[in-house]
Amino acid sequence: MMKNLRSDKTGNYLGILELLAKFDPFLAQHTQKYAGAGKGSTSYLSKTICEKLMKMMAKQLLMEIVSVIKQAKYFSTSVDSTPDISHVDQLTFTVRYVGSHGRPIERFINFVEVHSHKAENFANVVKDVITENLDISNLRRQSYDNASNMAGAYSGLQARIEELNKLAHFVPCAAHSINLVGASSTDSCLDAITFFNFLQNLYTFFSSSTHRWDCLVQAIEKGGLVVKSLSNTRWRARDDAVKAVRNHYCETTNPLLKISKDRTQTMTTRAEEGGLIKQMESFETALMTVIWITILERFNVTNIALQSPTIDLLTVANLYKFLLTFVQN
Repeated sequence: MMKNLRSDKTGNYLGILELLAKFDPFLAQHTQKYAGAGKGSTSYLSKTICEKLMKMMAKQLLMEIVSVIKQAKYFSTSVDSTPDISHVDQLTFTVRYVGSHGRPIERFINFVEVHSHKAENFANVVKDVITENLDISNLRRQSYDNASNMAGAYSGLQARIEELNKLAHFVPCAAHSINLVGASSTDSCLDAITFFNFLQNLYTFFSSSTHRWDCLVQAIEKGGLVVKSLSNTRWRARDDAVKAVRNHYCETTNPLLKISKDRTQTMTTRAEEGGLIKQMESFETALMTVIWITILERFNVTNIALQSPTIDLLTVANLYKFLLTFVQN
């Protein structure tokens, strides 16, 4: 029987090891032999040793990736920053190159903590990451989002990197560009703004109460889509929100009608619910649902294709062209 790694004085780390040992025979055998051996015994089970081992493996993996990139010689970079769950802003650094088989390959290099979104700070970070591992003179492309600190023609990140290497041409992120197009298109149409605000209000109404959410889940068959929240950064996530309403229009309306008859609900809830029912029963909402699911499904498919690691500029241009023709039609 495997020894218990946990006690009142141990934390989550040993508990996770104990859980993993149930599914890993090697770890189970190791913990059986060394768990509880005490200080002075080499067990490789301490969190300090574990962190060192992970850093060693990460360093070795990075060396292997860099070695392959150097063999390809020329490469491009793609970086973007986002806050993690601990609210620390991290810059994601990715390198793209052509392998010996002639196909493009993407490799993640590193997360870099950033404390400023100024172009100068980003430029210093990118330069340091590249020069630490590769020759910046072999950089041939750089791709970022369309924010001014990234794509600025005079003082943005791309302009500062191009000062170091004139051959490092800037190509805007295709997926981010289509995201901006979609967001701008809805912001220019009052009916679209009203429709998407309704979808967000519908999600907020159900998700703010466990009772209401249970009523919605029970009304929708198992495996069906429940209402979704709109994303501020991923415009194509609206496809999921519209699809959930389109696929279960009646099933979403029925819980609203059921809860509206519940006299235990507050007057504020019943008033809010009445407004949502009125919108669900309106012809305009049904029509906008049908129109937008058609448009968003095509946007979603195009967006996924644009994020393929093996995509090339000619394919990107064709995808833009096909999408433009579809929307115009």
